[in-house]
Amino acid sequence: MIAIVPANLEFGRLLPRTYTRRIIIHHSASPDVSARVIHGWHLAKGWSGIGYHYVIRADGTVEAGRPLDKIGAHAGAEVNCDSIGVCLTGNFMDHQPTGAQLGSLVQLADYLEYTYAAVLKVLRHKDVAATDCPGELFPWPESSWPQAQPDPDQCFSACCPALPPWKESLLNEAMASNLITETHDPDEPAPCWLVLAVGLNVLKEVRSNESK
Repeated sequence: MIAIVPANLEFGRLLPRTYTRRIIIHHSASPDVSARVIHGWHLAKGWSGIGYHYVIRADGTVEAGRPLDKIGAHAGAEVNCDSIGVCLTGNFMDHQPTGAQLGSLVQLADYLEYTYAAVLKVLRHKDVAATDCPGELFPWPESSWPQAQPDPDQCFSACCPALPPWKESLLNEAMASNLITETHDPDEPAPCWLVLAVGLNVLKEVRSNESK
């Protein structure tokens, strides 16, 4: 189960991210500050707003930053276009992240993989750019992180409210008609792979009916 605190930030022009394949980890190189504070720093640089999609505070609180479906500004143009930026507050050149931060990072990564129905590669900023971020004291490899991970079905039920009957009926009918093969959140934006999969399933059903 993971709770994400909305920051209710206002942004300038943002571009949609059409493909997601990795998560890039950063540190704020600062004291424990909020996503709103970082938002102000990045606006002062002339950016459209906070470049990270999530900020994990010292107590493990996860705050939303840039909208998840938008291209971030955190690791360079070639990386931003297909990645999600996650920033842990603190300076990990001086100290390690807290256990609460690492626990939330594991849960957030699991949540994002469930959301995108894909295995997302987890990298440090220093793995894709010439930088020390997220600091020499950030624990790596991932096997050094907390191992307890939530069940994806529990994550879905915890993060998403119960569906109204008409939406649940719609999903059930779509599955019975072979338009989809697994449950999806009907309120989430549909990624390209899902649109293509549904289109192919529709085509299969049409051809199947024509051959009868």
